[in-house]
Amino acid sequence: MKKAITILLCLAMTFCLFANGQTETASAASSVSESGFNTNETLTFVIPGSAGGGTDLAIRTMGEGLTRLFGLKINYQQMTNTVGHQTVKNAKPDGNTIMLATAALITQYITGSSEVNPLEDLTLIATLDDNGFSCLAVPVNAPYNTFDEFLAYAKANPGKINAGMPANGSNTFMFGRLEEIFGIELNHVEASKESDRLTMIAGGFIDIGVVSLGNAQSYSEAGKLKIIGTVAGNGVKIADSGRELPDNYKTLQEQGYEDAYVLCMHYIYGPKGMDPVQVERLNASFKTIIEDPEVNAGLVKIGHIPLWHDLTESKRIQLEEYEATLATGKSLGLVD
Repeated sequence: MKKAITILLCLAMTFCLFANGQTETASAASSVSESGFNTNETLTFVIPGSAGGGTDLAIRTMGEGLTRLFGLKINYQQMTNTVGHQTVKNAKPDGNTIMLATAALITQYITGSSEVNPLEDLTLIATLDDNGFSCLAVPVNAPYNTFDEFLAYAKANPGKINAGMPANGSNTFMFGRLEEIFGIELNHVEASKESDRLTMIAGGFIDIGVVSLGNAQSYSEAGKLKIIGTVAGNGVKIADSGRELPDNYKTLQEQGYEDAYVLCMHYIYGPKGMDPVQVERLNASFKTIIEDPEVNAGLVKIGHIPLWHDLTESKRIQLEEYEATLATGKSLGLVD
């Protein structure tokens, strides 16, 4: 009798442990909603960039939509580019840690300033909005008023035009691509921050630099600089900015230079090894976010072009930007 009771107790305990394990598994599974997010967890959204910058503003704009539409609690983590990329690489692949990354992720890897390989060390969740418009600003007394005139001057004066840019940032690669396309040679001058470039252009210390659309308008209207064109993604027009702007703001493609574009997308990444089903759901959720009127308008307001791509197209665009950046890096001597 005692033996029978003991067997029954063991069976009961085994059943309870099995049932409890099943419940815990079911609970863990149910925490990942149809949206792909772990609704019972706080989402860590890493911001690899400075406060108030384009990446920061884009992430917080999207984050507002994630909270409003999916009820997510978000922990924003502001970090430098390199630290932010490494943090996401080292995180658990459960979807609780993601980031929005720009061309800096690619440029830092191929130039050796970061060990995070965007193609192998992370999970690409979505390719999103175009990083917008890079306005080419020059001093008000520059001997050129249009991009055509600038190009003629640059060809006649190789190496004499001082172009302000970071040592190896996205603007460096943008100017490098223009040098490749047009066969010109610029003198690269260190000017990492946009605020520095604005001051240096206004003071005539550099001959050309890239500034954001908002600053281009305000400084131009104040008579502190002039705009000779804009560099943007393939097929992008200045009208896509949602602003009424004069012809001098037209993209170089609109000005007749078909090859003069630069891919500079925003990518949502998670750690390597994420569940493919969860990634598909997350990709679809970011489509909902980008198409939300409030988020869409917010991205346009900060100068971005709201876009969304499925996983197949996202990977194709990522690889295209990576290969184009690598080729430009080699031509600049920044990559072996």
